[in-house]
Amino acid sequence: MRRAACIARGLTTACTNEAQPRAVRGMVDRIGRAEHTHQYIASHARAVAESYGYSPISTPILEYSSVFERTLGADSDVVGKELYKFLDSSQYWMTMRPEGTAGVNRAVITNELENRMPQRLFYSGPMFRHERPQKGRLRQFEQFGIESMGSTHPAADVECIQMGWEFLNRLGVDGGLQVQLNTLGDTESRTAYKRLLKEYFYKHLGELSETSRLRVDSNTLRVLDSKDETDLEIIADAPPFRSCLSADSVCHFDFVKKSLESLGIPYLLNDKLVRGLDYYQHTVWEVTSSSSLLGRSQGTVLAGGRYDGLSKILGGTKSIPGVGWGAGIERLALLLGNQDVTSCPPAIPVLVVPESTNETDAGGLRTVPDSLYIYAMQVAARVRGISGHGSYVFKPPTTSSHPRVSKQLASVLKSYLTPSHVVIVGSAEMANGTAIVRNTATKTQVTVDVSKLETAI
Repeated sequence: MRRAACIARGLTTACTNEAQPRAVRGMVDRIGRAEHTHQYIASHARAVAESYGYSPISTPILEYSSVFERTLGADSDVVGKELYKFLDSSQYWMTMRPEGTAGVNRAVITNELENRMPQRLFYSGPMFRHERPQKGRLRQFEQFGIESMGSTHPAADVECIQMGWEFLNRLGVDGGLQVQLNTLGDTESRTAYKRLLKEYFYKHLGELSETSRLRVDSNTLRVLDSKDETDLEIIADAPPFRSCLSADSVCHFDFVKKSLESLGIPYLLNDKLVRGLDYYQHTVWEVTSSSSLLGRSQGTVLAGGRYDGLSKILGGTKSIPGVGWGAGIERLALLLGNQDVTSCPPAIPVLVVPESTNETDAGGLRTVPDSLYIYAMQVAARVRGISGHGSYVFKPPTTSSHPRVSKQLASVLKSYLTPSHVVIVGSAEMANGTAIVRNTATKTQVTVDVSKLETAI
């Protein structure tokens, strides 16, 4: 009600600048474990991509709107409903990227790589779609993707599927992963199938949902992607794509299937799989999970396909063949759950024993002399010199009195990254060149010479 009143009064900006700031709907902050999990997933994906000879590429978050409107199709849901699009101060229409493939293809053209094929590239970063937020689907979401450009051979399709399958299995996600596979054929095949499919849907036009009725003429294949229950019953009896495949398309797809079987990668044929973007052709696939950890209808964790000629649509001088996939990191993070994904042990804190002043001196405050703080930092540096360990001096919130060691220890142990040990130093330890090393699991502790800290950690 308050927001509606603000809009009516033309005060939207003022009303949203509340005293308590909040994140934009559908966009989240990742802190601690959540960010570690995202980095863990991206690093695994990067390692697999590099093992296949792929190189990194980074493209801008902002692109001219034409980059996506040309490639995704004017009738696609992404262009029609989901773009974050605005007119900048130079009167150019700009769009925050909703996916990675179009931007990578644009970069290949811009940087004159069309004559330097093949290109094997991987990327990661935030994408943006203004859709209804739900579990596993955000308005700003992280994606890792790969693009193999320059080859029309179906072996490139197989390699991409194999790479994605290896990545997911190496990641160790749970949830009954399954590769769903289909072919959209070449241009000749798709034209024939769209004609056949349109004739079929016209017979059921009155039964289809409003969205699907609009798509019958504008984007016939996208009707197959409907989640409406009534639509699904009609789609189940739709003619299969294979009835319209050209001989070349059949050969292309047969090679893909035979190769996956020889590599031991299980797949399920799904002739209703079309993918949501207009530029796909020939092989398309999705890797789905049956895990209850994902939200309803959010089972796809990785998806890809072939997109020969996309560069030509963008205005390139050549029609470059390409194939690739993208994986949503948020959904993979949900599948990992609360697994420990930290790549190194938690840093070991150095706790400083404060000194109590006299009641008449400073109100009984506990303080830490400068010399003791410096000693603690030297001890932390020594711990960091031990292979595989990090360390820092624990600094409490700014108060008039330094907390007791017991309170410092309680604060440290509340962290989701619980250290294996803590080091404690006070004036006595500083005088003797020693430190107390406490095992946080066994709650035992020992005093050692600073030069021999590695013997106790």
